[in-house]
This record gives sequence, C-alpha cells and structure tokens, in this order.
Amino acid sequence: MPDSVCFSFDEAGRGTLAGPVSVGCVSFSWKTLKRIQSGEILNGLRDSKKIPEPKRLTLRKEILEFASYWHVSFVSAKFIDKFNINQAIFYGINRALPKHLTDFRRSEIQNLQEPNTSEYKKKAKSEFIETSNGIQREEPNRNFLPSQSFLFLDGNYKLKIQTPIEGYLSIPKGDDLVPSISAASILAKTYRDEYMEKMDEKYPGYGFAKHKGYGTEEHREALRKLGISPIHRLSFCDFLRREGSEPTLFTND
Repeated sequence: MPDSVCFSFDEAGRGTLAGPVSVGCVSFSWKTLKRIQSGEILNGLRDSKKIPEPKRLTLRKEILEFASYWHVSFVSAKFIDKFNINQAIFYGINRALPKHLTDFRRSEIQNLQEPNTSEYKKKAKSEFIETSNGIQREEPNRNFLPSQSFLFLDGNYKLKIQTPIEGYLSIPKGDDLVPSISAASILAKTYRDEYMEKMDEKYPGYGFAKHKGYGTEEHREALRKLGISPIHRLSFCDFLRREGSEPTLFTND
C-alpha cells in the first residue's frame, strides 16, 4: 500500500563466539521494489551467505544508492553476555528504526554503543520484554515514526509492537525470499565482516579475519592457546569450562 512504509531486518553474527551481533535495516520505496522485481536493479539479491564476497560488496553499493533508509547497528559481546542473544537482536532492531521523522532518509552505521545497564534492566520488561516476546518502543519515539509502518524480519521472532507500527511479519528464510530482507542481510554481514577484520589486527592470533568469530576448530584451538579476548562472548565459550579450561585469561585491551 503506497501510504505505508516497510522496514526489513536481518542480523549477522548470531552464533559467533566473538564479536558483536549486527542488525541491518533497509527500506525501499514501492517504485524501487518494482524496479528490483523487474530485474532493472540489484540483480542477484538474495541471502548474503549465498553470495560471493565481491558480489556482496557490489550489491552493497547499490543498496546504499537505492534504499530510502538504511541503518546498521552493532550490539557488543558484553551486552550479549548480560542480556542474551535474543535481547541483543531486539535491542539492535529498536536502535535501527528511525527515531524521528526527519531521520527517515538518514543512513548510518551505529557502532557498539551500549545502554546504561541499570537503566536497561529498569526498562527491560516494558520496553524490550526480557523474554523472547520481543520489543516495545518508548512512547516518546512512537509519534516520530512514519505512519503505517510495517516490519519484515528474517526468522521466527515474536515482537510486541505499538502504533504507528501497524504490524510485522517474521519470515523463515526471508533473507532468501524478500528483497528488502536480503538487502538488510547484506548490509549486516558486510559491515560486520569488515569490523572483524579490524579486530584481527587488534587481537592477532585468533583468525578473526578468516572465520569472523565463528566457532571453527581453528578458532577453538586459538582460544585454548591464547585465552579469551575482550570481544569474546563468555556465554558462548562454555566448551572451555567443559574441557577443564577456565576462560578467565583475557588478552590486553
């Protein structure tokens, strides 16, 4: 419907042992979606994991050119350890939506800014719901979103929404079916991959540039040898305790 605005989301790095989870948000105009459907622009748009890296970067340039709105938010390993991965994703979704009407055409990457812990805990039940039920935005921000907003998400999430968000749809394998979710997937993955390559320089020896924080055997062996770095998720590294290693050795920050 022409008067509505759709925001699509996907995350990257949900299951990694290290690094943030990134949440991408993309909105295309209805005119742009018709051009994508016709094959005029963004050919080959699909799940980012199924696209070779050079093609992902080419598509990213086009997405940034044609999106009416885009945003990538990173939520850190410390936040994930404190509140769990689902809450981190919900928080990333919350941050990725435009907070003001004037922000609708703003495009940006938001890096690793974390809420005040006590403030987050205080708001958790009303704003973010500390279960898998989802997020509820703060009242002052609701009036600034474009009217008749609708959300599309990859996966099977359950969100608690309020006006002007009219509804949402969680779509399993949506990143391979819905162009705007595919675009959000590409932004989330490419910007996170680049971040992990920088972390490889900061914390050498773990192989972050190669595996991007995922739990490969090479990565696990590096953890056994080097210990935990400041960007590792302690809650995801329980295998060290099970093996008799105490994950208390941190590299220098």
